[in-house]
Formats: sequence, C-alpha cells, structure tokens
Amino acid sequence: MPASIEILVIGAGPAGLRAAEVLAAAGREVLVLERNEVIGPKVCAGGLTPKAQALVEELGLPPDEGLTSIGHASLAGSGPFVIDAARCRIRTVPRYTLGQHQAERARQAGALVRTGITASHIDLATRTVQAAGDTIRYRTLIGADGSESRVRRALGVPSPRAYFACEYNVPRARLEPLRVECDPVELAAGYFWVFPHARYTSIGCGAPKHQVAPRELHRILDRRMQELGVAPCSAQFAGATIEVQYAGIAFPGDVFLVGDAAGLPSPLTAEGIYPALVSGEEVARQILDPGYAMPALARWLKVKRQHDRLSGMLTSLALRQALLPVFAGLRHLTIARRALADFYLAG
Repeated sequence: MPASIEILVIGAGPAGLRAAEVLAAAGREVLVLERNEVIGPKVCAGGLTPKAQALVEELGLPPDEGLTSIGHASLAGSGPFVIDAARCRIRTVPRYTLGQHQAERARQAGALVRTGITASHIDLATRTVQAAGDTIRYRTLIGADGSESRVRRALGVPSPRAYFACEYNVPRARLEPLRVECDPVELAAGYFWVFPHARYTSIGCGAPKHQVAPRELHRILDRRMQELGVAPCSAQFAGATIEVQYAGIAFPGDVFLVGDAAGLPSPLTAEGIYPALVSGEEVARQILDPGYAMPALARWLKVKRQHDRLSGMLTSLALRQALLPVFAGLRHLTIARRALADFYLAG
C-alpha cells in the first residue's frame, strides 16, 4: 500500500469505480479501498432503467449480460399492468457482475484497487487515512462508501439513512412479470418488487423507516414470499439502509462525496445505480477540470428534487389513499402511462 497517493477513493461501488477509472485514464494516481473482500454484492434489485443501461453500455458491459423485461406496476391492488413498453424496458444485472466489470476497467485504466481494507480513521485536517495499520496521505479524497459513509461522518454531515430495503434472491427461479406493487396502507410510500434475473429472482420491499419499521418490512416480505409460493428459507434474507438525504458533492479540503454517500438515490424509487455512475464520472471530470459544470448531475438533481417533494407529500396516508387509485384508474390511457413512466424514470 502506498504511503501517499494523489487521489484516494474509499468504496468500490459503481460511483467510486467509475470515478477511479476516469481519473486513472487521465493519468492521475488513484487508490481505491474497499472494505469488503468481494466487490459488487449488496442489497439491490439490480434493475437498470433505460438511462442506466445507456451508461453501462458505454462501459462495455456485454449487451447479452443480464435479462431484459418489460416493467409492470400494481397500484392499490389494481393488478399488474404494463406502464410503457418502450420506456420501461428494465435490464436486470447482478451487482456482482457489474462490480467485477467496473473493477477490471478501473484496474486496466491504471487504478490500484484493494479489497478487504477498511478506512478505520479519517483525519481531514492532516489529509490522512488509517487503513490496515498503515497511514495513507492523500491530496484528494472521494467518499464513495455508501449509506454508512465514514467520509460523510468525518465531514460532520448528518446521515439519517431514512430509507430501508430488504430482499431475498431466490436461486433458479424466474418469477414474472418484473413489477413493483404499491400498497398505500401496508407499505406507505414504499413498494414491493419482483425482479427476475437470468439465474435468480430478487423479491423485496423498501419504505421510509419512519413510516414502516425495518422489522415490519421483514415480516411483510416473508408473508409476500409465501403468497408467491416461495419459502423464505429458500434464500438468504438481506437488508440495508439507503441514504436519500442529499448532502452536496464538493467540500473544503478537496473532499468529494458521490453515490449513496452523497445521498443521491431517489427517495421515491430508491434508484441508486444511475446517480452513482453519473456522480462518479462527473466528480472525476470536475477534479480534472475545476471549471466543469457537471450537467448530467445537475439534471439528476432536478429529478431528485421532484421525487423528494412527492415523497414528502406521500407521508400523508389520506393523500396516498386518494392518489394511488387515481393513478390506477388512468392506466387505460396511453398518455397517462407515458407521463407516469417519464416522471419516475427521468434522469
């Protein structure tokens, strides 16, 4: 491990690896530290929206990697219906596959990627990090370490981690159609999902913690599994918080936050892969050129603000019970389904 490095990236998720690749390809000295031994796996349905698919295709992920399905929705017991066949083509790719692909690209670009190493102490004043018993001095620090970000905490930024999601990845199962289901009472402003992959199906649910407690979400998910005819014991349960409170990107001392560490996921859809990839690349380009305006990130932040507002409104049970049946009633109108898809999937 180097005693000093120009750019230190903590976290080898989509955001951190994308930033590392762009910076290393530009000739910068980059070290990525990942606390897990294996890059990729995390609680995630693994669905790539069309805008995210465009980004991973630019990264060279083979087009036949994963499974492409038409997204369905069920609103307040309406039964699954196709939202929009063109706009809602969802590609499911395991996070392990995406992570390994990105890690290899980052390494080929020249970045050092080290796994199984935790940044145990971050001293922003001296620009040093303690990791695996070593002290590493950095010039620029990128916090890409997810919802439990040590970099975010070192900055003194609040980390409420207000959203919780849980899932079972059921092997050798192909449960279709790919769908999300909204229940205004049981799941509040959250939703239940079934996302088929080529070799397994992700079944899960998520919701703001102040509306549905994580323990209750676990109970709801187990019951939904049984209703689908799948025994919960057939797969391993996994749950995690998601940071949806945006904290900013650039901080004094050449410190940056990207992806979940910055609170970029949508509080409405919990979409996180797309903003992670966008923020990783945009921050890297701004490091290379301080005058770079980060237009793609600005577009996502505009979408996120809209999702923030609607998510805040949906804390009201009365409003949820009023709106969801209306949305369900409009499903017979093509223009209404397109508008719904554009709002939820914009970027």
